Amino acid sequence: MEKILFGNKKNYYKGNMHCHSTLSDGRLTPEQLKAYYMEHGYSFLAITDHEHLNNNSHLDDSDFLTITSCEVAIKEFPKESTLKNFNMKVCHLNFYAKEQENVYNFFYNSVYDHFSALERRPFFNNPDYDVERAYGCKGINELIRAANDNGFFVAYNHPRWSLENYREYSKYEGLWGVEIYNTNCNRGGIYEYDLNVHDDFLRDGKRIFATSGDDNHNRTDDSIGTFVMVNADELEYSQIISALLKGEFYTSTGPIIEKISFEDNLVTVNCSAAKSVFYSTCGRRAASVMAREKEYINTATFEIKGTDVYFRISVVDEFGHRADSQAYFLDDI
Repeated sequence: MEKILFGNKKNYYKGNMHCHSTLSDGRLTPEQLKAYYMEHGYSFLAITDHEHLNNNSHLDDSDFLTITSCEVAIKEFPKESTLKNFNMKVCHLNFYAKEQENVYNFFYNSVYDHFSALERRPFFNNPDYDVERAYGCKGINELIRAANDNGFFVAYNHPRWSLENYREYSKYEGLWGVEIYNTNCNRGGIYEYDLNVHDDFLRDGKRIFATSGDDNHNRTDDSIGTFVMVNADELEYSQIISALLKGEFYTSTGPIIEKISFEDNLVTVNCSAAKSVFYSTCGRRAASVMAREKEYINTATFEIKGTDVYFRISVVDEFGHRADSQAYFLDDI
């Protein structure tokens, strides 16, 4: 019997999970961001302003949804700027609220408050003390744990830009996802399309998801470079969050994955016109289906073996743009 791994819900919703507005260091207001992204077919937006947790639900309507969220930094040298100290290690995390009304700023630290809009500070729902942020696995894990305890799920952002390597990120616990693509970093010259970091987590037994985001500030051409596609029945906060938490989405810089199904030790992928489809596993075993010259493929089938542990699918179009599925562990299928 066929089991649908991705694509069993009614609708697909395109979203950007990493975005900045005039409430921190972006050039567009939340209202302008909504208009811009809706023009390009997006249905939801996580406006992850630096150190500034906002409920933007006043922008929501039947065709658009905002995710209450923010981006938080932990730096080696908290009082120094990454725009001046180019060699300083940092860890940037996106916090996404499971409940849209949750704006409790459990991470508040006045040293990092320089991004906050002064006129909005009285409306912050802060603890009455500075929450310590210590760079290193202990301090970062404490912050991730606090996020999870306070009703948020956490993405680990742009590890290459952050200058972190396996020695650092392999020790992080409690993450929901890791950015495998970041538009702002890529267009700024830092290669931030890295499935290897995701595989590092997976091979260490940490079942976290691959996510992506524009990280747009709109000072340069840093928008509409990537998206996550969520499969859900309705564009409603609890349903989108539930789909994200279950991994019912993929990331893309262009191609569309319509369905991934499993039957009789075979996995079949249905997708938009592609030049190649790749099957990758926990180990070295892999496979691909390639289109002939001047032709395209819309489906590919791969045999699954028990030693694969998990597999993930990548779809590449004629421009080199790609879509990447989540990892599917064989013991969950």
